[in-house]
Amino acid sequence: MSSEQITLVVEKEDEGMRAALIEHDEVVSFYFQSDTKEGYLGDLFLGKVLENRLSQVGWFISLGNDLTGFLPRNKCGNGPLPETGAFRLVQIDKEARDGKEAGLTENIQITGEHIILLPRRSYVAVSKKILVQCGERLKRMVSGWCSEGEGAIIRTAAAQLDDDTLYAEFMALKQRWHKLINQLEVENEQKRIFRQFSFVPALINENHFPSKCLLYSNVALSLDGLSASTIIQSTIQAHPFRAHHLESIYEAALQPSVPLQSGASLIIEYTETLTTIDVNSGAMRFHDNWEHTAYQINCMAAKEIAKQLRLRQIGGMILIDFLRMKEASSREKLLEKFSKYTTADPSLVHIHGYTKMGLVELTRKRKRYGLRDRTVDRRRNTRRNVDS
Repeated sequence: MSSEQITLVVEKEDEGMRAALIEHDEVVSFYFQSDTKEGYLGDLFLGKVLENRLSQVGWFISLGNDLTGFLPRNKCGNGPLPETGAFRLVQIDKEARDGKEAGLTENIQITGEHIILLPRRSYVAVSKKILVQCGERLKRMVSGWCSEGEGAIIRTAAAQLDDDTLYAEFMALKQRWHKLINQLEVENEQKRIFRQFSFVPALINENHFPSKCLLYSNVALSLDGLSASTIIQSTIQAHPFRAHHLESIYEAALQPSVPLQSGASLIIEYTETLTTIDVNSGAMRFHDNWEHTAYQINCMAAKEIAKQLRLRQIGGMILIDFLRMKEASSREKLLEKFSKYTTADPSLVHIHGYTKMGLVELTRKRKRYGLRDRTVDRRRNTRRNVDS
């Protein structure tokens, strides 16, 4: 559990629910949950394998209620491969986006506040934010709790928990899993069988269960799955985004251009395969020292890019065209700073380095449908309306 206090502003609108996460009086993330979707991140389904010709890369799975997902071959569990017409227990690990089906996995995760049960994976992993010595001790201890074929992920907050409480949480997760397995024995149709978190608790979980959450919304919200350690102070407001002065920030986050100090800017463009970010020097004056000025602009841009990735929920492959710098030391220092700026992001950001063309390549783990995806879908729907 984090000792931080956060504010969540949630507003029901015609297409679904949008939410803003605020930390230290600053908006750090916008989220969106569509009313038209039946499957959300972490949902478990009993699915039925559809006949398809893509078995070399994966299988399309019917999840019921006209919902389909795609199970990649490398995310199948141990045992026989899927066969047409067979039932499989799958979990959504990427929400549907860009007109594509939800991404599925058979490597199920049952999530707790301090530890995650991996009932089908026989390894134990530890958060990289836990000190090595503490992490090694926790790993040895948790490995002893796992039955054959089981594993776990030890979350950052576990380092502050006593062993008995962590054990009790782990055993409760195992009990939940066994209950689900028993339920499967009487099911004979494809459908969702378990939702770990409703919308608000899911966001709280992804942001490490803060000790207190101030929640403002225009409708009553489900808190199913919420940890007892997070205190919720809930207030109903008619227009919460307007009341908290979020509309202008939200609209700005829908635009491709992001202004920086001294006239520089970012141009953020989305495609269905990747996101490109261009650093534009604009009216910035370079005088006689291009290298120094370009480095200063790039550092400024890197900090803003790290902020925008989380704010807009940009995931997948990302290419950044920083201002060119001749000195290798300047380029490496920029990557070091950029890496530090992304450490607060709850999603995994991996900076791969420079391509042969001098672009910075990175990936951010894509999980939940976000502002970036809503922008792409709106653009696609506009094109369809024009074409029709």
